[in-house]
Amino acid sequence: MIKSINGKITKDIVEKGSSKKLSMKLNKRAIFLLMALSDVTGMDDLKKICEPPSLKLHKLKGSMKEFWSITIEKPWCIIFKYKNGEFFDVEIGDYHD
Repeated sequence: MIKSINGKITKDIVEKGSSKKLSMKLNKRAIFLLMALSDVTGMDDLKKICEPPSLKLHKLKGSMKEFWSITIEKPWCIIFKYKNGEFFDVEIGDYHD
């Protein structure tokens, strides 16, 4: 379950169904992944959904070590914090700058 979202792109997708910053293809993929975060009961379920290597579910390092990342399509990712079956600070962006 998603408990909190951050960022204009993420809020636009959640509230309006799309973001002008992303192509139609990326909007659809982002919606699918956000729905997956909303529906899964924990990280084990999310790992099953993210088995395709292209999604690259992984824990971040350094100053972002509290976050996980799922690749929408390079360079776009969804990052989030995970605790006790809930996802926090979910945000879509390009974190490779």
